[in-house]
Amino acid sequence: MVLRYFSALFFVITAALFAEASPLQELKHTVTSVLKILDSQKSIQTKRTEITKIFYQTFDIERLGANTLKSDYKALSKEEKALFNKTFSEFVLEFYLEKIDRYSHNKVEYLKEEIKGSRAIVYTHFEYQGKFASLNYSMVQKGGKWLIYDFEIEGVRLSTTYRSQFARVLKRRQFDGLMVELNKLISRYRK
Repeated sequence: MVLRYFSALFFVITAALFAEASPLQELKHTVTSVLKILDSQKSIQTKRTEITKIFYQTFDIERLGANTLKSDYKALSKEEKALFNKTFSEFVLEFYLEKIDRYSHNKVEYLKEEIKGSRAIVYTHFEYQGKFASLNYSMVQKGGKWLIYDFEIEGVRLSTTYRSQFARVLKRRQFDGLMVELNKLISRYRK
């Protein structure tokens, strides 16, 4: 009887250890890691390096690119898609890294998650300048892990913000023109 009890307990503990984390749990782990870096006494350059590593581990760069360009993305060659994904993700990263020195121990509230198959939205509130703003993360399950592929701040989605702007550049100046514009944006924010 005791052996059965311990066997059942072992099974429950083992199953809990190997269960996949929920989107909210994955996001919370990621945000906590970033906030810990920001709260540290490390140099700005070290913080940038460590946050960059987390960014590339937790974002689905390909889906971020596809979600931003939508139908224009489908028309790109495989090489153009790879270059756009790389360059756009660098821009997104540099845009937010540039704001590191404005960080002031902001709080995050994790509200809920909505899971639909392999996609999820995690709803949070982020403290900014003494007020809380809605910050919702779109996530996709890939390789047993939940990755971020878009986010929305106060109803404004990252992908939507750039979609029409990039579509105009693609129409007027083709893919090479878009890369020129993205590289200009990157150099504006890179320190």
